[in-house]
Amino acid sequence: MNKRIEGHEKKKKRHVWIVGLVTTAVLAATLLPMGPVHLTSTANAASGTSDTALSKFKDIKGHWAQATIAKAYEKKLISGYQDGTFRPNGKITRGEYATILARATGLEKVEGQNPFADLKGHWSEAAVSQLVGQGFINAGDYAKGFNPNAELTRYEMMKWIANGLIKSGTSFQDAFNDTKNTLLPTPEVNRGTIRAEQIPYLALVRGTGIVGGFQDGTLKPADSTTRAEVSAILLRYMDVEGTDAGKYSDLNEMREVGTTGTNLTTISNYRYSNNSAKVSDLAREEIKLSNNSGVVTLHRYIVVDVTQGKAKGLYATLFIGPETHLFKGNYMAFADISFTSKIERSDPITFNGGLYSGFLQFNRLDLKQAFKNGLVTIPERSSDLIKKDIKKRFWVTSVLEGKNGAYSFNQKSGNILKIQNM
Repeated sequence: MNKRIEGHEKKKKRHVWIVGLVTTAVLAATLLPMGPVHLTSTANAASGTSDTALSKFKDIKGHWAQATIAKAYEKKLISGYQDGTFRPNGKITRGEYATILARATGLEKVEGQNPFADLKGHWSEAAVSQLVGQGFINAGDYAKGFNPNAELTRYEMMKWIANGLIKSGTSFQDAFNDTKNTLLPTPEVNRGTIRAEQIPYLALVRGTGIVGGFQDGTLKPADSTTRAEVSAILLRYMDVEGTDAGKYSDLNEMREVGTTGTNLTTISNYRYSNNSAKVSDLAREEIKLSNNSGVVTLHRYIVVDVTQGKAKGLYATLFIGPETHLFKGNYMAFADISFTSKIERSDPITFNGGLYSGFLQFNRLDLKQAFKNGLVTIPERSSDLIKKDIKKRFWVTSVLEGKNGAYSFNQKSGNILKIQNM
């Protein structure tokens, strides 16, 4: 794993040195932020606001990011405009973000070459070239030019720092690979507004808490971002860069989902029995219900911990809303399945009778929560969704015992899934 540059003292000196190279005009134009006013904060925010920052920036007092901006200023990451403002809600450009990120990283400095014709002579040229050399920016992403004065999108912001995490240690490269097929805990995935190739980058920054998401769970990758938001996010990034990806529980859940189809062993005390199949094994086959009422394929199996009476885990807010009934003392499971009915009448009770155990059940999700987050589930009239000989993909829910539980599924196949409490 690449290590941060010999401790905080060397890193601080390096930041000062970089800042010293930047002209006064550039400093007056580069302020950072990240994550909207509605963004869920996971930052280690400063406990107070620097008097120096308050006197420096006349427009940050009372702002939600006041303490964060002060901390970023103290770390010499940001500066303000010549008129004495920081403009925390102002949009940030690619060039501004690159300049700040170049100061924030502890990765070994690389004198990269400028691959962009439209960047030559621009005040951010040195910073962008450095980030290209360090691997934060993929030049191929900007084949038509870098356009340094363009507003930065949230996806660009997140992708650049995800690339930085990957360069900072092999564990993050492993996590990136593990999350290529994961489920992001955001409704945008269900609505089709996040592309498959974006998922592992977003998983890294979401799973490490660098980006927490908005109150509705969205990540809004296509939106622009603000200077205050970028300040908060880069402070979090500095804490994560160069650490071990295995220490982040949210990321571990997504890694298990990406590699096995479930977060079961990360979030619960269930473990697989010897020679048990994984959910990802079952996703490759059609399972006939024992009473011949249908055929099911299990794609994903997401678990939320409610053993202590409250919903816990990365996916809790995706599936559980304020009106969702909690089966306290147990685990609630949410299964992404494909199903083809083989009977004329759509009857979940009959379908449940053909399943092998309580591991999987044809119970609908909380309809309000499902609709809110773009999840397809069994409606009030199951016949509106489930019709004979028509394959449909949707979510169902079941309950796993909090203690002394043991379940098996798909007993008539060579791929038998077997789990129990440990």
